[in-house]
Amino acid sequence: MNRRNFLKAAVASGAVLVAGGALAGCAPTGGGSAGSSSEGDSVVGTSPVSFTEETDVLILGTGIAGMSAAMDPVEAGHKVMLADKLDRVGGESFIACGVMNVSGSKMQKDAGIPGDPEEKWQAYLPVLEKKGETDDMDYKHNVYVYQTEWADRVAADYGGVFQPLEAYKDTGAPTSMLLPEHGIGDMTTVLTPLQKGLEAKGATYKLNLRATNFIVDKDGTPVGVRFHDEKNDRNVDVKASKIIVATGGFSCNQEMVSTFVPSQARLGPLTVYSMGEGHQMCKALGGSYMHMDMEANLMSDLAQVTVWGYFGPNVQVTPQGKRFIKEDQSHDSPDACHKGGFGYWWTIFDNQLITGSQAWNVELNMKNNADRLVGPCDTLDDLAAAMDVPADALKATFESYDAQVAAGEDKEFGKKLFLQSLAAPYYAMKHFPYRYKTHGGMKITTDSQLTDKDGTPIPNVYCCGSTVADSGSDLSPNAASGLISGKAVVEALKA
Repeated sequence: MNRRNFLKAAVASGAVLVAGGALAGCAPTGGGSAGSSSEGDSVVGTSPVSFTEETDVLILGTGIAGMSAAMDPVEAGHKVMLADKLDRVGGESFIACGVMNVSGSKMQKDAGIPGDPEEKWQAYLPVLEKKGETDDMDYKHNVYVYQTEWADRVAADYGGVFQPLEAYKDTGAPTSMLLPEHGIGDMTTVLTPLQKGLEAKGATYKLNLRATNFIVDKDGTPVGVRFHDEKNDRNVDVKASKIIVATGGFSCNQEMVSTFVPSQARLGPLTVYSMGEGHQMCKALGGSYMHMDMEANLMSDLAQVTVWGYFGPNVQVTPQGKRFIKEDQSHDSPDACHKGGFGYWWTIFDNQLITGSQAWNVELNMKNNADRLVGPCDTLDDLAAAMDVPADALKATFESYDAQVAAGEDKEFGKKLFLQSLAAPYYAMKHFPYRYKTHGGMKITTDSQLTDKDGTPIPNVYCCGSTVADSGSDLSPNAASGLISGKAVVEALKA
């Protein structure tokens, strides 16, 4: 089915709307009635298109990808509107862990930390090749290296505040990670300045607007988006020269997860807003899905606690008190818990974390998740009783772990960071595995333009963040993918 015939069906169903009547060549002939489904604005229950606002660049979503996509267009002097279904800016990015993998930023160089994004990309290539993720390597390369540009610009041009690397650079923590001002979980200090800076440069935010349909002209070219005003229960049609879809993934859409990633259908979602609306809208326009069967990243429901292992010592154990994973990789623990059928697991820690570089976040999580916290406990017997695990098993786990610390090598699981013993008083927090970020998304060109299944670009529509298949697993790649889209629309608007 060619794209025009595809659009005919989409218009007939009401999935795509037509401005000014019907697609060219699709108007009803002599025997047709005024209510013919070939007319995009006469589908039952669908009101005619009536543009009430117009903008150069319309961005769907105000998370880190959407706001990053706005940077270049607004700085180039274009009229930029960011719309979000929520009543606040930021999507799910404000509640993220805040770990940003960046190499060669000015902040790192100023702290005496060497690094070059191109060299890091070359080191990362074998990982992608081993995983078989070698399609559109130019896009992946740009996502990788633009993370550095993003961090530098957000800090220098928008006033984003990052944690000084001196807080953790000599502790053994990875210096390829940037954190917001107070450490893990403090994304407001990076994203709020970006939000306000974009607004100061002329961008506008429209909240409580849920994108529902693309609007095309009579030739089938996308020219706008219909929204549902959640607060006032009415439709709002916005005309736009270029549209960037940054609506996130689909980890919270149980139907989509069950269809594309059935192995994770019984896991709950970590967040509540990633419903895949952008995926479905792009699909209705003729876009094509890619890698939808890639399993989503898993995370603890206490996501910030899961990344403590990058910045301090801890020991993670099963409900039977046995160590089961290296503690310095945030996604490994929930993956192993899910695949092993444990149901939940424990992170055991001591004052080294409580007083370490992430003290702000440790205190925050201990306070906010008191129902998951046990301790302080003066002995392992007391800790085992508080955790309701076998004391003999827990003591054997610590005996084995301490022996590997003394030997300087974790031969059991390969832990590299913070292979250090713990001391009383002991604390522990209980976790459950949840779905986090989905990887499947829209097929795009190297400059992020939406394409059909044959790779033909669909005019005026670009995708970034978790709406595409190649935006990485954490915040900074999503930000970089937003930069790619923003740069692309600036170039397109020059034409």
